[in-house]
Amino acid sequence: MGGGERVAIHSMLAAAKMGNDVTLLSEEFDTTKFEDFFGCDGLFDSVKQLTFAEFKPLIAPGFLLYQRLFYYQTQFRKVLGRHSSYDIVLGTQDVGYVPTTKAPIVQYCYFPEYFQHLQSKSSSLLWKMYYRPASIFYRNRVSRINRFLAVSNYTKEFVKAIWARDSITLYPPCPVEMYKSQNSDAENLAITIGRIVPEKRMHLFLEMAKRLPQFKFVIIGSVANPHDSYYRSLVNNASNNLSIILSPLRKNRDLLAKAKVYVHCAENEHFGITIVEAMASGCVPVVHDSGGPREIVTRDVGFKWHDAAEAADQILRVMSDTEVQRRMSTESSKRASLYSDDSFESSLIRILRAYESSEKQLPQKLVRT
Repeated sequence: MGGGERVAIHSMLAAAKMGNDVTLLSEEFDTTKFEDFFGCDGLFDSVKQLTFAEFKPLIAPGFLLYQRLFYYQTQFRKVLGRHSSYDIVLGTQDVGYVPTTKAPIVQYCYFPEYFQHLQSKSSSLLWKMYYRPASIFYRNRVSRINRFLAVSNYTKEFVKAIWARDSITLYPPCPVEMYKSQNSDAENLAITIGRIVPEKRMHLFLEMAKRLPQFKFVIIGSVANPHDSYYRSLVNNASNNLSIILSPLRKNRDLLAKAKVYVHCAENEHFGITIVEAMASGCVPVVHDSGGPREIVTRDVGFKWHDAAEAADQILRVMSDTEVQRRMSTESSKRASLYSDDSFESSLIRILRAYESSEKQLPQKLVRT
């Protein structure tokens, strides 16, 4: 239950506000737990559900991708075939899950680089052969999509480069109101949040902490396995001024409200919802100068860096200059409101209405996957 699910929620709410009859097509799940987690009580009172049993692999894990794709397409045909047709499909899942339908499809795209690793010289011929049918299938799904929505301008460029398709940037909904804080009693604390995996590059956060022993650093993260080698390496190499807290990522509000700086180490992140949450809390963002974060963090709200040494200097500036910290904290919180749930819904409504107008049709029903 993360950013993709939030996109689904607010897509459904936006569609309902337009007067559409909204149907959710998905695996079976606990709607009560879902509504409680996201604070969207009563959502499914007004949304019809078409569900099917949760996917469970049947054979060797090496064929997991194909098992999953086959299972979902089979279930889509089975479930949708028993119900009336729809006027439009809004996809907020991976492109591989676009159903076969005569209805026009508007697809929200997070990052289209699904098989890009096969372009590497180290990728074996065997793996390339394994993924080739999947690549063809994805291209087929792409050809069925009428309009693309991109999670950032960075993703928009990839949609154009990889799939040769234009798209409209629609930043994802962030729970800004939940994280708003005056940050008046902020401490000399730098924080980073995310899954503890190599691609999040949290080892760079350790390096920053070692360069600034006079300040406190905290990682709030989640790990699939506490014996994971990357996680253990972080624990074993952490300096005395750095703490690692394993906690559900949604329980980070109190610490964010105390921190002066939020650090984002991942390179070429497609967006970065945790950055916006931290900004709403009044943290000054210090992010790697790449991908979606480059669009979120402007000069008046935070800093962008290329290596750990540069990031450490930026953290030091925020911690040691009260005026800089207060000014950027205020501007950071203001800018976070641009990525609110309401902003997403309003933008999506405008996009869908423009699409309806260009297609010379006014959909009365909408299904999302």
